[in-house]
Amino acid sequence: MTNNFKKFAVAASAVVFTYVVATADAAEKRYTLGSLGAGTTPFLVNTAWAKAVNKYVPGHKIQVSAVGAATKHQVLVAKRRMDFAMGAQVAYRLMAYEIGPFKKIKGGLAMTKTMQSLFSYPIGVYHAVVYDSSGIKSYKDIKGKKVFIGPPAGVATRNVKMIVDAMTGFKPGKDFTQVKMGWGPAAQAFQDRKFDVWILPSAAPSPAISQLALTNKVRLLPLDKASFSHPSWKKYYSQPARFISHIDPKAYGKNLVNSEPVLTTGAYVGLVVRSDMDADLVYNMMKAFWDHIDEAHALSVQLKDTLTTKLAVSALSGDVHPGALRYWKEKGVEIVKPYKLTEADVKKFKAKVAAKKAKAAAAAKMKK
Repeated sequence: MTNNFKKFAVAASAVVFTYVVATADAAEKRYTLGSLGAGTTPFLVNTAWAKAVNKYVPGHKIQVSAVGAATKHQVLVAKRRMDFAMGAQVAYRLMAYEIGPFKKIKGGLAMTKTMQSLFSYPIGVYHAVVYDSSGIKSYKDIKGKKVFIGPPAGVATRNVKMIVDAMTGFKPGKDFTQVKMGWGPAAQAFQDRKFDVWILPSAAPSPAISQLALTNKVRLLPLDKASFSHPSWKKYYSQPARFISHIDPKAYGKNLVNSEPVLTTGAYVGLVVRSDMDADLVYNMMKAFWDHIDEAHALSVQLKDTLTTKLAVSALSGDVHPGALRYWKEKGVEIVKPYKLTEADVKKFKAKVAAKKAKAAAAAKMKK
């Protein structure tokens, strides 16, 4: 073989190898799933979903991105700049009405139609965690403290503000310092004792709190039933998919100093997808996940009670993706009617808000 031929053969082989690799890369489709941070129930669920799809749906890979608030992820999915995100009935409602973290968007109801539900699950319950050495024993003790209530502009943050107001009357920025960061950085910062109160939603036992309680004595702050008549509590609890629960003090071992069940509240969330994703593909993804649900349960003890067929169809919002509908129908699972708003609902709500503002403006004018 001549040197020229050898060079040609090597060059040709390199071209073929490059072509094969490029073709393989082109054939593999990648998707992004927006998630809450590590240590939360959604992160566990989303990780399990990605693992199942990556393992059982050839040519399709999902990457979990735990950066930013869930509300931002939902907007990205609605605009088809992200593929999957955590959804929720309350987030659907806020987006449709263009209020709360979605108050700056336009065409909220139309945006809710560009993302569709796959399944629902309980996000868990709110854990208000403090170090026992802090001396904080109730919500009323957080005055003057540094408190993490969720990422800025998040739905969870909005909910915790209402809960804290109902329990104490305290306002962030006035009665306590609101720690502003994402879920993941907040977990690390609390371990480093950079702030005093860490409030997060998670099924119990939360992996992040369990890890903390291995080497630290901690306390969970309970809700006060006497405050359930407060307007802020009524506003919080009137939202869809809310529930009252208790955290078993045994869930976190001997370093949790609470001796009685901790009264708390929680909500249902779910997984949503771009409405334009292929129905057959979504069906295959659903099949990969739910037909191997035992593998998801093996990731964490809390997922066994979180991911069940009954809960999966109990708190959906908006339209259900055709691929998911096909899967649930084949399994003989009846879907509970999803929470859904119409154009008439939105017009009625906005008219009510406008009337309330006009009344308040007239009252203010009379005082002058």
